[in-house]
Amino acid sequence: MSLQRKENNLRKAQARFDKVSRRSKQFQIDFRREQNSRGRFHTRAHILRGEKTHHGGRGIIHKFANAKYRITGDAPSVTRTIKSWQPKTFKGKLFKANARAVNFAVHDVAQTAVDTALATETVGLKVSDTAQREVRSKLKQKYTREAVDDYHRGVFLMGRTATDAVKGVHSHLKTKKQYKLEKAKLQLKKADNKLYRAKTNRPKLCANSADLRKAKAEYRAKVKPAHGNKLRKAMNKRRLQAYKQTKRELKFEKKQLVTENKFRVKEYRNQKKIAKLSKPGLLILKPATYSAGRMKASAWQKAVNVDQDNDFVHAIDSAKRRIAEPVAQKVSKPQRLHKKEKQRDLLSDKKSKSDKKLNRQESKLKEKHDSYKKRKKKPKPKSKKKGVKDTISATLKAAWKFVKNVYEAEVKKFFLTMAIPVIVILLVFAILTMIFSATSSNSGFTLGTYAAQDYDLSEAEKYYTELAYNLNQKIRKVGSSTDWQSGLAAFGANTGDLEDTPDEWVWGQSSVYDWTPQYDFDCYKLWSFLCAYYYDFDADNDDIYYWEFDGDTEDLLEEIFDDEYEFVYWYDNQSRWEELDDYVYFGGGSSTDGSYYYCEQSASKSNGSWTYKFKPTSYTSELGQYLDGDGYCYLNGNYRVLNANKSYALTGYYVLDNRYFADGAHTVSPFYWIDGDGNFFFRNHDGNNQYRSFYGWTDDDAWFMITEADARAWLGDDDCSALYGYVQKQYWKTECKLYYNVKQNKTFDEVIAEKLGSMSHSDERLQYYSLLVGTDGSGTMYGNHQTLHNLLPGPTVRNYSLKREFGYEMTGWNEDSDGLYQGIKVYCSNGDTLKAPFKCKITDVDTGENKITVRKDDVEYWYDGTGGTKRDTEVTIANAVLLSGFSEGDTVNDGQDFAKTTAGNVNFHVYIDTDGYGWDYIDPRLVLY
Repeated sequence: MSLQRKENNLRKAQARFDKVSRRSKQFQIDFRREQNSRGRFHTRAHILRGEKTHHGGRGIIHKFANAKYRITGDAPSVTRTIKSWQPKTFKGKLFKANARAVNFAVHDVAQTAVDTALATETVGLKVSDTAQREVRSKLKQKYTREAVDDYHRGVFLMGRTATDAVKGVHSHLKTKKQYKLEKAKLQLKKADNKLYRAKTNRPKLCANSADLRKAKAEYRAKVKPAHGNKLRKAMNKRRLQAYKQTKRELKFEKKQLVTENKFRVKEYRNQKKIAKLSKPGLLILKPATYSAGRMKASAWQKAVNVDQDNDFVHAIDSAKRRIAEPVAQKVSKPQRLHKKEKQRDLLSDKKSKSDKKLNRQESKLKEKHDSYKKRKKKPKPKSKKKGVKDTISATLKAAWKFVKNVYEAEVKKFFLTMAIPVIVILLVFAILTMIFSATSSNSGFTLGTYAAQDYDLSEAEKYYTELAYNLNQKIRKVGSSTDWQSGLAAFGANTGDLEDTPDEWVWGQSSVYDWTPQYDFDCYKLWSFLCAYYYDFDADNDDIYYWEFDGDTEDLLEEIFDDEYEFVYWYDNQSRWEELDDYVYFGGGSSTDGSYYYCEQSASKSNGSWTYKFKPTSYTSELGQYLDGDGYCYLNGNYRVLNANKSYALTGYYVLDNRYFADGAHTVSPFYWIDGDGNFFFRNHDGNNQYRSFYGWTDDDAWFMITEADARAWLGDDDCSALYGYVQKQYWKTECKLYYNVKQNKTFDEVIAEKLGSMSHSDERLQYYSLLVGTDGSGTMYGNHQTLHNLLPGPTVRNYSLKREFGYEMTGWNEDSDGLYQGIKVYCSNGDTLKAPFKCKITDVDTGENKITVRKDDVEYWYDGTGGTKRDTEVTIANAVLLSGFSEGDTVNDGQDFAKTTAGNVNFHVYIDTDGYGWDYIDPRLVLY
């Protein structure tokens, strides 16, 4: 929809709203700041009629409190006036502070009093409603009990019916008027929101993002290495300050746009519900609803009155009046409407408060716009009294000078000789501490260690492999001869353009896509990237905090995956209509030897997607598949049959033109002949020639039809309808190929480098990533989470090839996979001995499935938490049996041989109690040596 059309829709919606809301407006006081003839601004009050901004409740106090909504514009404010004061003297500042305190106290006390009064009035109204309801109910019961004869009952019924009818009609008309108003409001909001998004929100957001990228690029282009140059260092600092200020302003502008759009969406949704709840329904159905309600109430009342001494029935009646009816009233349509109207008022208040808050923040931001350019004065150093520390320092310095002056060079050499070994020992100890000991008080972090829990790392791996698995499943669907259309539709293809089933599916490298699909996922690179991405280089005291897997991580992984891979396809459809060697006729022939099908003599003509339309009453399945739901057949100007069920697409069938031969071989004669004067005639049932009777339009006869008059004259049947015939001239030759592939736009390493390179501290993040992956020359440490001994004979599980990795299986693009697997399958030799990963207990043995489960409580994972965290851990082994001498319930020492493999691969599952809140599977490669 174009911008001009959206503006026109807004004008129409505004005009419709103005027309409907004439009687729903109220008097308001609008305060405006206006400039006088001397150029000074003054606030003036204007009385006008404006749209209601608040729908108040019942009660005098409520109406008085809601009068504030009749005041609009730049209303005078004591608080704003006090804030605008700028006193210079001490007395003035003191007076301002006192005035602010008094204003706050008065405002707070007044607001508390108003809230209390409103709450009291609400309670009073509720109690009054309950009492009135009880009185009415008792009066009804009293009168109905006393109305013993039919006359009194009839009078009572007629009176109530007439009263309810008048009230019902009045309420219906009032609700209908309100519904029109709410519907006009909804249409106005809808049109306004559409125009706002197209004209303001989206363009400004795009411009904001572009300005932010431009500012960042300009800053990076201008900053140069200082290399000890103080002037350049100062300029770089000034550029950084300017960039940060620009960034703050642009982010605040984006915040304003997002907040405005959020409130608009909430207001629109609320208004939509209000319009729906305001719908009055049909007036004609009101009597039926009313009668049903009356009959139900009367039946219940009779049941209560019949047995007046039955306490159980009266208890139910009391519960119905005191509990069921009030509850039903609370959830009734009018109450829900009232609740939504209150929500609308609350939204309006919230938006007003949010706008004020944003205005204050904007003012502060503008004040700081050029603050970084001002030169800061260095504070004068305060004189400090000498403490114990300064006294001790001075004493040590004096002692050192004494030793220096007395012993000179010889003593220096002696102390230097003694100090060298001590210095070397301290340096070695410092290096070992840096490498092997914790450097954070918040996590047991070691150089080269993943700064995350095993659960979060495993969840990230599962989610990334799930993205690949889901994409692969959709690709597999594209390769299906039955589901290929829905598979392409999942990638955003228009199924209307995919008419013919391909003769051939071409996957992967082809003449169209000259590359082999690649999948280069590496879990160690993913874990290292996430740790480097979430690392907080600005943390106080160089503390290191563990990142957690959440919705933001999912969004990040989706961005990475979308940057890497893209599904591409080419639907090469060369299918076409081709001429039949021998036409297939359905009816036809001359008036001496022809046969035809019946149709109605009622045709239409159009200049749109079709030219002619008529209704056959007899036909074969070949033609029936192209008729519409009402049985009409559609033709183009050449009498070619169109498919009414497929946007009037061409078919291979033609309705016969009864003047001419259908093919050059003159296989079937036409119904009519032509005489020397150019007139068409046929042979009737008496054997005489008879001219064609006209049926059609000006200058256009319906020659695809033999008229009723001609058909009756030909057959001698006075009840015969019009006739027609048709022929198949062409057939659809399918020649279609579907090429599809996965394009790797960037490698995993390239995407990671771009992501980390675009962040703050990009150099440090890239270095940290290289350290974790092991590309910096230090060797791969695999995250330093290894706590459990490798169960196989080799020194580490990484020396073995994997048959199946943790997460969703992805053996390759467009290959079959088995979904999620929360363990690893390791290739090994049949009969390999397995060692215990820790001192554990054999808790479960399944000889039928060849599964063994060992468990140890309070396994200490040294890297997790300060000093390590103790977690209950289970390891399940599949394709393995216990060695002789071991059974379920036995305890196995750390590293002791206790089982052996029974196949060419063994499966490991590690199950840990995460934070004591539940058990989770983790990737065994994280914790196994």
